[in-house]
Amino acid sequence: MLVTTSYNPSNALLDKAGRLAASYGGQIVPRRKYSLEHLRRNYEDDCLLLVTRDEIRYYEDDRPAYFFHPSMALVRVKRMLQGESDLLIEASGAAIGDAIVDCTAGLASDSIVFSFAVGPQGSVTALESEEIPAMLIQEGLAVYESEITELNEAMRRITVRKTHHLAYLQQLATQSVDVVYFDPMFRSPIEESQAISLLRRNANDEAVNVASIAEARRVARKSIVLKENRDSKEFARLGFEHVLRSTTKTTYGVIRLC
Repeated sequence: MLVTTSYNPSNALLDKAGRLAASYGGQIVPRRKYSLEHLRRNYEDDCLLLVTRDEIRYYEDDRPAYFFHPSMALVRVKRMLQGESDLLIEASGAAIGDAIVDCTAGLASDSIVFSFAVGPQGSVTALESEEIPAMLIQEGLAVYESEITELNEAMRRITVRKTHHLAYLQQLATQSVDVVYFDPMFRSPIEESQAISLLRRNANDEAVNVASIAEARRVARKSIVLKENRDSKEFARLGFEHVLRSTTKTTYGVIRLC
């Protein structure tokens, strides 16, 4: 993977690019006046990380750039600030001070909503097994600035771990967190946003296994939540007896533990 900057980078930006290259095994290359296409051709590498003042963008082959954005979390937090409820928060029973484990963070949109809901007294750990999504959310959550102070604070509080959720759950103590959440790539994909379509090519598309649910039952105090296609057979396969009714294409299955 090549790592470069925007044109005319500051010393701080050069330092950031160097840190990212060292952290993620990239090759730092000077931008000068070259286009990104020129750099990829010249260095014979189709994977490139562009570091700018406000964000980082990952390019692979001839596909559109992949970058962090809070996506629907921004809209959902705005609504919650206006006193509206959020279906995920209601389904999970998450409350101020709770500890949440998001086992399949992806773009971290649900992690952000959880972090806002549990507040500074709580905690959210976002797990992502794949390198590119983990890198982008790790860096993006730390620097992205929206016009909503509460959203920015929620993003900064999230802890990102690059690890498979089963390995992480196995190391947790019994009843040590409140909610365990799964939002895997759907077995039967529905119409997707561009962001999700881009994520899918770098994501872990394995199904949640029964061993992961068993570990989640051991470590969670309140609930285990699974997001899936509303007609998915995954709910029954994994033991989610309570599936919320939904007028949309997706819904939540819940295992209540208290």
